[in-house]
Amino acid sequence: MTTNAITLTISIMIVALFIQSMKNRGRSFKNEIVSLGILGTFIGIAIGLYHFDVTNIKESMPQLLEGLKTAFVTSGMGIFFSILLSIFKPQATKKEEVIYALEEVVKDFNKNLTEQFGDNFKQLNEAVKNMILWQDNYKSYIIESEQSISHIIKELKQISLAKESEQANIQKLIDNLTASSDKVKTSLEETTEIVKENMQLLLREANGRL
Repeated sequence: MTTNAITLTISIMIVALFIQSMKNRGRSFKNEIVSLGILGTFIGIAIGLYHFDVTNIKESMPQLLEGLKTAFVTSGMGIFFSILLSIFKPQATKKEEVIYALEEVVKDFNKNLTEQFGDNFKQLNEAVKNMILWQDNYKSYIIESEQSISHIIKELKQISLAKESEQANIQKLIDNLTASSDKVKTSLEETTEIVKENMQLLLREANGRL
């Protein structure tokens, strides 16, 4: 791997950590950025010294300069982005760190709670559904019973009205029979009186002839 490739790789890693630090509210990668810059410095110096030949300084000088360039570029980027984080995103206060830690704890707690009690909640949900279904069926039964009772009451009222009408007809018939009986009695009395008078008349006539 060439020094340019090493420089580019470390630079990309530093920029990526800087972006993550800006996005993540409760975490700053400032120390990691500085560490990458220092790592690039040591790698660049190591590469330059590895290819440096004291017996051929003129030929090995370009390799040394390339290694030093990697060292200075990576360390400069590490320091630069570390300063940017210090300006635009100061280190989180203890309060923010505690809040962030509490949020993580709450998330883990909710996750564990869901896993532990998920089955119980499912059973409770099924029980509630069954109870609602039973209530609906019982409601239908009550409605049907009320309709049946209403129908029976209606039939009883009709029977009662029919009996009242029948009793009225019977009473009317009794009244008619009573009236007819009175008329017959009156007629009999009148007929009896007439027969009696006629008999008396016949007796007087018979006595007169004797």
